[in-house]
Amino acid sequence: MDVSGSIDTGDGPYVIQINGSLRTTDHLRLWTDDYQPGLVIIRGDLQARTFSFANGARIFVEGSVVVEDCLFGQYGDRNAVLSAKGELRARAVFLANTARVYADEGVRSLIYAPRGSWDPLMPDIENEGMGDGIQFFDPSVLDRYGDLEFRRAIEAARAGQALFLPGVEEQFPQRLSSRKTA
Repeated sequence: MDVSGSIDTGDGPYVIQINGSLRTTDHLRLWTDDYQPGLVIIRGDLQARTFSFANGARIFVEGSVVVEDCLFGQYGDRNAVLSAKGELRARAVFLANTARVYADEGVRSLIYAPRGSWDPLMPDIENEGMGDGIQFFDPSVLDRYGDLEFRRAIEAARAGQALFLPGVEEQFPQRLSSRKTA
């Protein structure tokens, strides 16, 4: 299924199965409202320019996930999970506390996540909420404490704005190789 604009599931609950690949040239937003379940099964690959998922959204992709720019996961205490049988490729993956991504064939991306999100994969930049975002991110996507503000970062990525300070991405050459999530 090819979609030329953004895709937004709404607040849920929902169950969606796509018998093939899903491709959008814009933003893919798979969220639910508090405590609402959402299930998305894609029987092929998933491709988007930017992608965010949160709360009770559980996404299972039988192929690979390719995000041209940034992928965001939030509010995982309500089961936010993205799982792919293939590889996950994105310019950067941003995960808040308990949101998770898994890819059987590995992740090829710069990873911003809390320490311990995966074992044995460590994040490139730790999301520990200690004001250390000022050394990595454009000030426009930081909160008053110097931490990444996900809402601002998602809006900036959708608008095609830079999230990282110049030269930051190049500090992490491992982003270019596939790393196992389990």
